[in-house]
Amino acid sequence: MENQSTYPVETDTNTATLTAPGQTDDQPAVARQVTPLNVMWGVGILGLLLVTIRSSGLTQAQVMQLWRGPHGGTYQLLKWTHLLLDNAMAPLVALLFGAGILPFLSRPRTTAGFSVPERYIRANLWLLVFGIVNAFILLSPVDVLFHYGIVGVLLFPLHRLSARGFVIAAVMAGLFYSGKGYWNYTEQREKYTKYQKVVALEKKNKNVKLTDDQKGEKSAWEGIVKGVAYDQEKDKKAIATTRSAAYSDVWTFLVPRFQFEQAWQFYQRKIWEIASLMLLGMALFRWGVFSNRLSTGQYAMMAIAGLAVSQTVAWLSLPSYEAAMVDYSKLISSGTLPLSDLLTPVERAAAAIGLVGLLMAICQTGRAGMLSRALGAVGQMPLTNFLLQAALLTFFFYGYGMSYFGSLRLHYLYVLVAEIWLLQLVASTLWVRRFETGPAEWLWQSLTLAQKQPLRPVSPTPVLS
Repeated sequence: MENQSTYPVETDTNTATLTAPGQTDDQPAVARQVTPLNVMWGVGILGLLLVTIRSSGLTQAQVMQLWRGPHGGTYQLLKWTHLLLDNAMAPLVALLFGAGILPFLSRPRTTAGFSVPERYIRANLWLLVFGIVNAFILLSPVDVLFHYGIVGVLLFPLHRLSARGFVIAAVMAGLFYSGKGYWNYTEQREKYTKYQKVVALEKKNKNVKLTDDQKGEKSAWEGIVKGVAYDQEKDKKAIATTRSAAYSDVWTFLVPRFQFEQAWQFYQRKIWEIASLMLLGMALFRWGVFSNRLSTGQYAMMAIAGLAVSQTVAWLSLPSYEAAMVDYSKLISSGTLPLSDLLTPVERAAAAIGLVGLLMAICQTGRAGMLSRALGAVGQMPLTNFLLQAALLTFFFYGYGMSYFGSLRLHYLYVLVAEIWLLQLVASTLWVRRFETGPAEWLWQSLTLAQKQPLRPVSPTPVLS
């Protein structure tokens, strides 16, 4: 399992194919269908749906109201989902993506006239295009492909680092993320302090005439508070527009959000988080973590340590996270450090490492059986399944489909998740019995190599290596 990659690579017959995560070129087709890394990809892709379903089916205001509302069953479901999944599944996917970079770049050969570095850059640029399609055509509110494509290109100069070098780089990227979070917090504190001074001046002298600077300082903080406050009319308008039957209306409404997430939000902070996780995945690959070099006991200890650290940080961070949702002004005025923001890299890295250890230990025992094969099938075609999830969710929630946006309670959203899981587990299992790669992976491969590739059939019986 040394040559594990998510990128287009050549086979022994000198024709290019998109190697699934965990697949090697020197194995016969029947023996390379399901590997532990495939299973991890399957868990990551399916688990990610538990997190993205909220952004797809509810408005941000509705989610914030769940935090602010009565602490009943729905609140508990939201809280536990946040604690266990929000900072675990997306990091696992990013870490696995990073782990696929090194085996691809270690290949000395060329294919279809492209050197390995050229093919790598082309693959990431086309992945970026898939991300644009996912956001601006499928109108999915959650996309990682655009981000992964950019970060994948930026990490290319670092691919010759040692495992220790990758860890150092990952820590530095995580510190940048936390540092920018603290910088943002201090800026917010400064704006609040200036606002308080202006308010105090107005209370002291009701007839005072504020300067332009003072008016700006007051309106700056009021704008921040208004942005996080619940606006019932605005929320109703968002729901009504998204449930509109016209695709163009939904597109016009959602595009500003996509632009914010794909541009400002990404370049401000998210780039550092994703880079940190990908670099960590590259370090784990260098250490042979994905190659069964550790014993089951060592993988189990890795799981216990990683998940224990992530959950400890999650519980420590929960009060500040919830406070930011319930009363942002109170959080800033209290001077409490936003641990949920500052410790995010630690929590997410630990969660991803813990999940890798847990899944590797389970796969080594060989006790998961049929479930491992089904998860591995999903993980063999992660791009296809990710895009399929986006298409199904937008059709189910938006007005040009079934128009359920904003109308279902949280627990019903997870019922929908279970139905999509079942569909993807069954469909992926049937597909990989006949073909080496998923349809989206095949398209990605063909675009990367600038020529149509064969959709290769395989033996019908997948195995777990």
